This record gives sequence, structure tokens and C-alpha cells, in this order.
Amino acid sequence: MGPYRSRTMLVLLAVGLACGLPNMVATQVAPAWATEAGWGVEWVGYLAFAQLPYALKFLWAPVVDRVRLPGIGRLGRRRSWMALMQCSCAAAMLALAACGTGDSGWAAGRFMAVLAVMVMASATLDVAASAFQAESLEERELGAGAGMFVSGYRVAFAVLGAGAFLVAGRIGAGGPGWAWATAALGGCALAVVPVTLAAREPRVHGAPEPGLRAALLQPVASFWGAWGRRSIALAAFVLLFRLPDQLGNAMTMPLLLKGLGYSPEQLAWVRQGLGFGLTIAGAVAGGWMVARTGIVACLWTFGVLQAASNAGFMALAWWYGASVDVPAEASAPLLPLMATIAVESFCGGLVAAGFVAFLMAVCDRAHVATQYALLTALMAAAGAGISGFSGLLAARLDYVAYFAATVAVGLPGVALIAAACPRGGAIRRG
Repeated sequence: MGPYRSRTMLVLLAVGLACGLPNMVATQVAPAWATEAGWGVEWVGYLAFAQLPYALKFLWAPVVDRVRLPGIGRLGRRRSWMALMQCSCAAAMLALAACGTGDSGWAAGRFMAVLAVMVMASATLDVAASAFQAESLEERELGAGAGMFVSGYRVAFAVLGAGAFLVAGRIGAGGPGWAWATAALGGCALAVVPVTLAAREPRVHGAPEPGLRAALLQPVASFWGAWGRRSIALAAFVLLFRLPDQLGNAMTMPLLLKGLGYSPEQLAWVRQGLGFGLTIAGAVAGGWMVARTGIVACLWTFGVLQAASNAGFMALAWWYGASVDVPAEASAPLLPLMATIAVESFCGGLVAAGFVAFLMAVCDRAHVATQYALLTALMAAAGAGISGFSGLLAARLDYVAYFAATVAVGLPGVALIAAACPRGGAIRRG
């Protein structure tokens, strides 16, 4: 077992679960709940705006890093921030369950406001948890610690996410089912707090944290100095490459639940269970392919597959006549859904592995944490900002044309590989 015998590993498993839960609520439960409650696709698309704090968390990360909370600060900087944010996430989930989606514009705005508060707390929890993880582990434990944290995160999506869909479907997805499911998830989030309180506060050794110039401006200047004008092409590539996946995900729940008539229970087993498992398989396969053939060659292949995989949803919508305006009278067959989710999830895992490898490769090792955080923030901000208008686009185009557009939007990102990466396929700064 080696490093896995450490008590810290169990804490990291629970912390990963606590971080994954609110993210799953924001990206999976909230769109499904809003769709089942009868929201138009425009309003379901607007839910993506509530996810912007995930992209902007680097702005207040220095506060979390340096400020000791009054009152509960005796727990230590890391544990106090983690416990407070876990309680805040749980409270926000319970508030979502209490207020519901409603049937008016005011109620929808209230729902999105509470969701945004939960995401803000979740993003802050991510910052504190990352620092706790880095400071609690010896160098030889880093791999095992990352594995335990990610495993907890995956359990939140695959197991608790599937459970939420099953509860919602059994009780009554269009009525109180989602409220009960969200309240149960809030209870799960609250149950992790004692684990955080029982954890050991990490001891920090070494020099004080650098100031703003060294922590932010210097990595940016270093990146520009290394890449020069090609930094613009790199930024455009980071903005556009994942758009097919982000735009496709924004409208998947309305298509499957309303347009094709699938039940939450069916999505629990197929999308949350089968889909999540194949995403992991795709990520493992993607990492192996990157090691065998190189990052740039894989980006070309994965980029094309990412965009093309959305064609499965386009085909489902076309074959079974899915419409934005008219709910499906009966559920479409399950086998085509399974095939579509399998392809889309596996391709999503592939592209995630290749894209993360690329981002790590272009970062300067002396500033890798900050540069990587800024690049992923750029990607997330573009995804949340553009996906917020996905419902408006779907309402104008209908599902078939919308998912065809998500395939087409992948072409600029693939084309930018040539501009972002040097000839010959090797990634070298300068």
C-alpha cells in the first residue's frame, strides 16, 4: 500500500468528494432540474454564467493563501477556509432545494443567484483544497495524494451524481424530486466537514509567499518573453479548442430530457455511469497516445474527434425529431443514446488528456502553477461566457442545426494548432 496508508490520503479522498459535489450540482443537476421544470433553453443556457467563478478564482486566491479567518482561524489557514467553504456549499445546496426553480422570471433569477453563491464558495474551496494538498504531502506522496483527491472528485460525479438523478426520477423529476436530491447532496457535503476538522493542519516551511508582482506579473512576462508574438496564437487556441465540448454540454440536458424524452433514471445509468467510466478510459488512452506519438500529433487527432463526436447528438435529434419547442411524447430508444454517450465520453477523455499535456508543456517550469492556472482560467472563462448564450442559439437553430454548429465551431481551434505549435511538432518556447 505504501503512501496510501497515510491518514492524510483518506482526508484527501473526502476533500476531493467535497470539491466535486458542488461542481456536479452546477454542471449536471442544475441544468437537468431547470429543463424538467419547464425552463426554456435560453434560460438553461444562462446557467453557464453562474460558473464564471471557477474561471476567475485566481483573482482571490492570494486572499485565501494569506488571510487567516477571524474566529475559526485557530483551526489553521487551510482547514478554516476549507471548513467554512464546505459549510457554505452545503448551505447553498439546501437553499437551492428550498427555493426551487419556480415558474417565474423572479424565481429563476433567485435560483441562479443562489447557484452563483454556491459556485463562488466551491471555487474558493478548490483554492484552499489545492493548497492543503500541496502542503500536506511529501514529494514521494504527491502522486498518491493526487490520485486520492481525483478519485473523490470522480465519486461525486459518478456515484452521487447518478444517485441524484435516480432520486429525482423516482420521486418525480418535474416536481419535488430534484429538490430532495439536491438537499441530500447538501447533507453529503456537510458530512465531510468533520473529516476536515479532524485533519492535521499542514506546516509550511520556507520563505514567505511572493508579492503580487512576483506571483502574477512575473509569470505573465516570462510567458510573453518565451513565446513572443506566438502568445497571441496560443491564447486564441486555448480559447477555442475546447468550445465544441463546452457548447455541446450546455445543451445536452435539454436535448436528452425534453427533446428526446429520456428519464433521469436512464441518464443516471447511461450518462453518469457509462459516460463517466468511458471518460476515464479515454483519458488513460489519451495519456498513452501522447506518450507514444507526441502532443502535437495527438492534438490534431483529438481535436477532430472532439468536434465529430457531437455529431452523435445531432443524429439523435434528427432521427427522432427532437424539437426545442415541442417536448417529446415518448422516450427515444436507449441503445442509440448509449452509443452516442460512449463515443462522446471516450473522445472527451482523449481530448482532456491531450489538452492538459499541451498546457503543461508550454508553461515555464519556474512558473508552471501560475501560468497553468491562468491558461485554464482563460479556457474556462471563454467556455462559461460563450455557453451562457448557447440557449439563445439553440432556440433560433433548433437542436439539429445547433449541434451541427458545435461540430463546425471546432474547426478554428484545430486550425490554430499550426499557428500555436512550431513546425516539426516539438513544443519549445522562444
